[in-house]
Amino acid sequence: MLNFHRITSVNDPYFSNLFNLYTLAFPSTERRTWAGFEFELNYEKKFCANALVQYDTFVGLFNYWTFDKFYYIEHVAITPKLRNMGNGSEAMNIFMEQINLPIVVEVEMPNNIAASRRILFYERLGFSIMSHNYAQPPYEGNGFLMPELIMSNDIHFANTHFEKIKETLYHKVYHYEFSRDANIVIDEQAN
Repeated sequence: MLNFHRITSVNDPYFSNLFNLYTLAFPSTERRTWAGFEFELNYEKKFCANALVQYDTFVGLFNYWTFDKFYYIEHVAITPKLRNMGNGSEAMNIFMEQINLPIVVEVEMPNNIAASRRILFYERLGFSIMSHNYAQPPYEGNGFLMPELIMSNDIHFANTHFEKIKETLYHKVYHYEFSRDANIVIDEQAN
């Protein structure tokens, strides 16, 4: 069985495994730098970084945010040699059994096989794609908003509270100034 090992410091024995997989599994536009990650660990109580561990062996990472009305899963990744063995689904099922609020995730547009598989992964777990336009802000520095999809395991909640979800992600996760102008950019990119 997988265990979630909460990491609260870069000095944790599993942190180097987590950060190495993090940089391997996600492009620089979809993740934080070491300094940015360390900042979230040190100062953001709502951010939870976890090493997935099985029999004292690092299996993957599972990073999420706890908000008042929902959880946001930021990154999930399994080490390459242990992929396609059910570890990602097991981690998600363990997490979903332990919480009692809706879950929100961002996924890439289904423009390639990997992105399409990711969407199917979440759909098999009971998630649905929201029809609202959304774009992911840059993690750090200046950059472009990237068109993405929002999925949730409670589509009614997510549709009803979309603007609040978006505002929370922009402000808390990305430290991005949320404004109505962002909607214009998103809408222009979607067309």
